[in-house]
Amino acid sequence: MITGVHAMLFRRARDRRLRAASPHGVGSTRARRRLITAWPLLAVLAACEDGERLRAASDEAPLIGQPLPSLTLTDLGRQPVDLERYGGRAMLVNLWATWCIPCLEEMPELEELHERYDDADLAVVGISIDHVDPELVVAFLEENEITYPSYLADGMTLIEALGLAPGIPHTLLVDAEGTVRGYWRGRFRPFEPNTAALIERVVTGGA
Repeated sequence: MITGVHAMLFRRARDRRLRAASPHGVGSTRARRRLITAWPLLAVLAACEDGERLRAASDEAPLIGQPLPSLTLTDLGRQPVDLERYGGRAMLVNLWATWCIPCLEEMPELEELHERYDDADLAVVGISIDHVDPELVVAFLEENEITYPSYLADGMTLIEALGLAPGIPHTLLVDAEGTVRGYWRGRFRPFEPNTAALIERVVTGGA
């Protein structure tokens, strides 16, 4: 659950970015560039701050029963990458960002899921919308000991391609044929009984 403390920390991080973007701040050129890039994502940030509520309120099920669209992604070295590399395996695709509190909260469970299932059965894949700063993403993953693969994408382009409402995190469960079988908006809990059962059915081909 997102608490007042989480919201306060989020606002402090936002304020630090704004101060860093000041013309008088150290490294202001790079900071201003990041800030300008981030403006189209303000709606995403606002939704992320209240991700738990969004999950509970949403009855939407985009893409269920449809093929996962082709996505424009790069790896952490800025090289183009295609999720077709995971063809023939089920995938759990999680959209996240380094500044998203619900994203951080769900990551240990995603890591546990990654460790529990062999990659041959289920590929847990993160897509960070911090695409302008791969170094930040690498440092974040290392600091939080996240070992499942993460790629980069422009947030608004990604959300539009998937037909999702603004806000992160989003999580999609895709079967081995590339069809979306599950969708969760907001903070993802993979070990809730119904969710865990659906994941198992998709992994074993029973969905």
